[in-house]
Amino acid sequence: MAKIAFIGVGSLGSCIAFEAAANGIADQLVFIDTNQRLAEGQAADIVQSACLENDVEVMAGDYSDLAGSDIAVISAGRPRTPEIKTRLELAQVNYPIIKSISERLKGFGGVVITLTNPMDICNYFAWKFSGLERERVIGSGSLLDTTRFRALLSHMFKCPPSHVSAQVIGEHGDSQVPLFSRVRIAGERKEFDTAQRENITMQLLTRAMEVIAKKGSTIYAPARSTYCMIENVLRGKGGSICSVVLEGEYGQRGVSIGAPVELGNKGVEKVKELALDPWEKARFEKGAAVLKGEIARL
Repeated sequence: MAKIAFIGVGSLGSCIAFEAAANGIADQLVFIDTNQRLAEGQAADIVQSACLENDVEVMAGDYSDLAGSDIAVISAGRPRTPEIKTRLELAQVNYPIIKSISERLKGFGGVVITLTNPMDICNYFAWKFSGLERERVIGSGSLLDTTRFRALLSHMFKCPPSHVSAQVIGEHGDSQVPLFSRVRIAGERKEFDTAQRENITMQLLTRAMEVIAKKGSTIYAPARSTYCMIENVLRGKGGSICSVVLEGEYGQRGVSIGAPVELGNKGVEKVKELALDPWEKARFEKGAAVLKGEIARL
């Protein structure tokens, strides 16, 4: 079985941990949070929820308890709220938090999954300050964007989500790249002109804020997509889309950005380079430029 550490166990981190406990994917969960009482309360609540089905140990701990963990999930930091219009606005406040956490991860032997926004930027600095290989530091965001894209297309074409094949890569933000050239509905390729692409993309970009405006934050969708990444890592194989530091793929270096990957026990086994059409390539490059600019500023 496996051990997973959760750094930051507020609403999102604890929901991911609940998924892990309920599904019995690990036999030990460790909660690390600056609010020790919150970590203790979340641990007690989750172990009580799982004990009818799974033998899982859940404990509040500290960074010394990272030892032996297969995965460390980082969701610590200020979350996006209704008054924060873009994820990039969180860069200044969450940068020192990620820096402090990542420096404590030096020598960590597992895979790091980051969720703290702006996720791509935080993932880049988690890699930089931890000193870990880029394959073992991955960000959860593009898979979430992909689920939102599929839900939107399902509604648009009046079909079950399972009939929709679609992906989103690039920045987890305003320059995200819905891959319209690869959309399939019940196996049939669909064509979208530029106006349709722009309209659908604008709808896609509002999805998170619609939830945040109504309930304060997004929880279940990012938790589920992150759990799926955890599952792929622990099972040793699975395709996904995550933020990863590129080393020449898609013509990019010095940036962490969403791309399709193969995941395994050590993180990213392969970054898949898809053929992008001109519209998609332009958006991908725009997102990379935005992220590089913010990285340089910080």
